[in-house]
Amino acid sequence: MSNTTISTRKTIIFREAARLFREKGYSGSTLRELAKRAGVKGGSIYHHFNSKQEILFMIMEYTMSNLITKVSQEIDGVDSPLEKLRNAIRVHVEYHTVDADETYVADAELRSLEVTNYKKIVKMRDRYERLYKEILKEGIDKGELAIDNVTISSRALLQMCTGISYWYNPEGPLSINEIADSYVDLFFHGVCGKVAN
Repeated sequence: MSNTTISTRKTIIFREAARLFREKGYSGSTLRELAKRAGVKGGSIYHHFNSKQEILFMIMEYTMSNLITKVSQEIDGVDSPLEKLRNAIRVHVEYHTVDADETYVADAELRSLEVTNYKKIVKMRDRYERLYKEILKEGIDKGELAIDNVTISSRALLQMCTGISYWYNPEGPLSINEIADSYVDLFFHGVCGKVAN
């Protein structure tokens, strides 16, 4: 599902589904309650989605597609691997606060996908992780980073940044940009701990 082609009614159902799945979990959510929250009759959901499973898959597909696109755009044409990494971290953190329901569900409900859908989303997640691995490898090659294990470092980074969707409060004392900057500093100085001179 393209983020530019979702109909208005479908968007409402989609957003309410992400909110409901976050609050009650996928298995604890019903289409009846979703219809009520979306302000539609129960059967109307089937005009837009074939099943609850399809909605879950589309939430995850939408989230991963947007993350891949946004990070790719932010690092395109940037020469310094460190600057690429800063940009990628900021995009990831910001997206996980703006679309917190979708990103939370995309992270927490992977286990609820049927096998075929699971494989598709895992493939997208792997593609997204490769963006970070490539940046880290480039940083090593250019002498900007000294990292022992690119896989562990990229996964630690993504897990750290993804976790913001579990606790972020828009009414908190820090802005999204301030939190993103803190995450950049934490990764460079607290997780990797080894930025080459």
